[in-house]
Amino acid sequence: MILTFTSFSLILKKSFDSINQKKVLESLVSFGIPKKIERLVKMTLERAQAKVIVDGKISTPFGISIGVRQGDGLSATLFNLDLHKSLKYMEQSNTILNRLTQICGYADDIMVTARILPALEALCVK
Repeated sequence: MILTFTSFSLILKKSFDSINQKKVLESLVSFGIPKKIERLVKMTLERAQAKVIVDGKISTPFGISIGVRQGDGLSATLFNLDLHKSLKYMEQSNTILNRLTQICGYADDIMVTARILPALEALCVK
């Protein structure tokens, strides 16, 4: 038996910078994360500040109200929870061997695989 697959890969640009913080908190609730952890994450997101260096000079701190901090261990986890929630909306159970499509995602990379091209096209317009 020979199986052929059609696939494409997505790389989300500026994904950590553009994530909706409110949606991240909603994802925590939907996964049943304890309220205490939800409050701690909320405090971390609300108090996030950054500085930039321009021409060798450090700017004054400014608040970050959109996205999560890159390089922060918590940010990748929060992003993946939100990504999982989004992919779960599109995804069914089982594996590519007994269905037409499979979606795999981690951080800002998403791979979509289909056994036939029409199934891949149908998933993209969903």
